Amino acid sequence: MANGLERTATGIIPEVGGAAAAAGRKLTPVWLIASELTPAERAQLDLRVAGRAARRLRLGAPQSEPFPSKALLRLDPDIGLASCFGPPERVDLSQGGLLAAGGALLLRPADGTLRVEREARRVVVTAREAILLTEAAATRLRLIDVARLDYFVLPGRWLTAEMRAAAEALRVHHRQNDALQLLGSYGAALMRGLMPLNTPALRDMAVKYMSDLVAMMCEAPVEADTRTDEDRPASRLNAIKAEIEARLGERTLTAGRIAEVHGVSLRYLQKLFEGEGLTFSEFVLARRLERAMHLLQFPEEDGRSISSIAFDVGFGDLSYFNRTFRRRFGMAPRAARAKSRADRVATLPGDLPIAAAGAAGQAGLAAAPGDKSGRIDG
Repeated sequence: MANGLERTATGIIPEVGGAAAAAGRKLTPVWLIASELTPAERAQLDLRVAGRAARRLRLGAPQSEPFPSKALLRLDPDIGLASCFGPPERVDLSQGGLLAAGGALLLRPADGTLRVEREARRVVVTAREAILLTEAAATRLRLIDVARLDYFVLPGRWLTAEMRAAAEALRVHHRQNDALQLLGSYGAALMRGLMPLNTPALRDMAVKYMSDLVAMMCEAPVEADTRTDEDRPASRLNAIKAEIEARLGERTLTAGRIAEVHGVSLRYLQKLFEGEGLTFSEFVLARRLERAMHLLQFPEEDGRSISSIAFDVGFGDLSYFNRTFRRRFGMAPRAARAKSRADRVATLPGDLPIAAAGAAGQAGLAAAPGDKSGRIDG
């Protein structure tokens, strides 16, 4: 992956299993942006793929990437999971190295249509469906109106007989496949940096978990991949919720856009949420507030300002964020962070009394480094 990258202030990303220094690094989302984008394309791309505090490197030679794209979101250290934005219309897998060493490649277009051709065989993968491939020879891809292509490279040691059989048959896995939906939600959380996978053992466990979900996807009965979406409204709603999770930080997130992505009417989407006693907007607001609370309680986010966290989870108005947060949790964001810090100190081993630990946590809040949020918490 390092080939073709221009050196920047953040440096060059190492290869998978590269330098020993990668062992202790926090798993971090990284954007690779094509250097030849026009200003208009860059502006449009930044609106579409703006992410939270992700490192950004520049692709000096995008043709050297697995899927030459306008932008690539991946993780550092690399665990084989990535999203390509603006991928090419045609890809010859026999020319790349993604299927080396007996592994497998899971592909899922977020929109548009992916056509997979192998010799005389041809299958069509529509938006949010998936296909597993284990053979690169004579395998060609045609991407039609695909703005984002997600992929996961599976290590060969995790492949099962069912996975190999599904790949050999070029089986297309339906978007409502339960294991595929769970994989999508888990992958979205990883790509947003919400999982503290900071050791090689934890990262290996994550790869094994995702590989197990792919195995479950392949073990599902074939008829599960041919059912219509209307057969399972609950599964449809789960898929929509997973889409919302992946886009939660986008301030332009709307019910109309989500309905368009999933090929349903706006009224049908609204009815799905009404079945749970809430509206689309209420669900999005609740998830944004819950994610904000998670970040406020996460030790590694202590250095971030509350305003930064509010913007990160999709709020554009700080006073509205503070008001709805207080209504939801019964305390201001600043107080929630203080309580979390005090609770962490109180549970530290040693001789520090609980009461003193709580006081230390409260005192630490007043001079929290990097916390510029005092002005927005009334």
